[in-house]
Amino acid sequence: MKIGIFGGTFNPVHNGHVGIAKSAIARLSLDRLLVIPAAVNPFKAGNAADGPELEKLLLVRAAFCGMDKVFVDDREIAKGGISYAIDTVSEIAAENPGAELFFITGEDIAGEVGSWKDASRLKELCRFETFPRTAESSTEIRAILRDGGDISRLVPEAVDLLIRHRVAYNEDGKIVAAVLKGLEAKGGYCPCRIPKAPEFLCPCAEFRSQLADGAYHGLCHCRLYKKS
Repeated sequence: MKIGIFGGTFNPVHNGHVGIAKSAIARLSLDRLLVIPAAVNPFKAGNAADGPELEKLLLVRAAFCGMDKVFVDDREIAKGGISYAIDTVSEIAAENPGAELFFITGEDIAGEVGSWKDASRLKELCRFETFPRTAESSTEIRAILRDGGDISRLVPEAVDLLIRHRVAYNEDGKIVAAVLKGLEAKGGYCPCRIPKAPEFLCPCAEFRSQLADGAYHGLCHCRLYKKS
């Protein structure tokens, strides 16, 4: 079993991240790629640009929705606080005895790995694989958004849709957790009985009509999403 681990702040997730994921699966013949958004990057602690955790998770799920062999893993966001790679990789190694683990990084941070917590132990648990820096950057996208610009060429369509219509998870994390748990138990069906796409990105007509209505503000009827 070959498992890739692709972590990061993903703020916001963009086409470059998706491209790296596709390249990693192909180049390394991965059986599974875990995309793991960090709660707080230890090198960016205190940086407000990390953004609300649930909002970040929603956008990452939207970006990788339906991609074969890719699974969005929310363990670091669920845990909260600073996310250390050694802790996450140790957990994954324990959960998958005998698996070959690959840590996916961009070339812009490859030189920093030696300064990470327990770097020597981390390199024993997994093999680092570096991929070229992408044309897109989260910093550039945040600047465009601050200026009210168009980011559609830089991010997956679903991410653009959610950002453009100011969609986020319900701020009540307990409700979000309960709805997602219910969706899992019901095989991805929400109360409206319409099956959601992988990662439960809501496709129901009511929610789509709410997005199209510029005057609408509030929660979708399963109370998972809100439109500001």
